Amino acid sequence: MTRAEFIRELERMLKKAPELMTPSKVSKHTPLGKNHVYELIKSGEIRSIVFQNSYIVAKSDVIEYLADHANDKNKRHFALTEKQEGESK
Repeated sequence: MTRAEFIRELERMLKKAPELMTPSKVSKHTPLGKNHVYELIKSGEIRSIVFQNSYIVAKSDVIEYLADHANDKNKRHFALTEKQEGESK
């Protein structure tokens, strides 16, 4: 699967996720844990802004991070599965 195809699949998987998310929402919609999301924000690996004392992360930044790090061997990873016949888009 090419990177572009992978990003399209991530966009499909996160279609129902809001465009702007808190770390809790990111962890709800992705395989990343909430504490891991906070670590990624603090290290600068995922861009964020602070709004009313809460971190806000763009869905596009989460998709970029997942696309860049999905095949990391030293981290937990997730697999995208091919759509089964009869499964809707």
